[in-house]
Amino acid sequence: MMEGFKPFGIPLTDLEPVILFYEEYEVIRLLDYLGMTQLEAAREINVSRPTLTRIYEKARRTIAKAFVEGKAIFIEGGDYHTDEFWYRCEACHKLLISEQEIFSCSYCTSDKIRTLSNKPVNMDHKHHEDGTGFCICLHCNTKIPHQPGIPCRESICPQCGKNMIRENSYHHQLYLNKKGKK
Repeated sequence: MMEGFKPFGIPLTDLEPVILFYEEYEVIRLLDYLGMTQLEAAREINVSRPTLTRIYEKARRTIAKAFVEGKAIFIEGGDYHTDEFWYRCEACHKLLISEQEIFSCSYCTSDKIRTLSNKPVNMDHKHHEDGTGFCICLHCNTKIPHQPGIPCRESICPQCGKNMIRENSYHHQLYLNKKGKK
């Protein structure tokens, strides 16, 4: 599975992202890629058909916003459940799925793996799990305390009005790496 997309020819550091939740990605995959009916897809992901329709409409609006406004699409988060542990290796970029918790990549043996499932692995991300930490604006560097239960990407910067992201999140780290600040 991809982690996202970006417009051709524009550096990621110059783009504001939109978030496509995993369940939205999955509904797009089931309906548009595999050609399932809404009823079949709803059964597949264990939701009602009206709920599936709402997820699908939000996914389409998110993708349309990215296309029309030239934004990057990050695929992450949301409300999904799995019995497996899902990881992304930061060294070789392979997707790893395991029934048990793992601490190194089975392809390149790197220990730089990041969890994609809701099961915490790397305690460097503890601030995400316990609800503490900060939301940060990439445009003006304003930081505000994170409000538990409200994703930072839904917070608007009080200084410049742009969307914020979680400080030290994967995408914040990616941004800092691209800007050469890390």
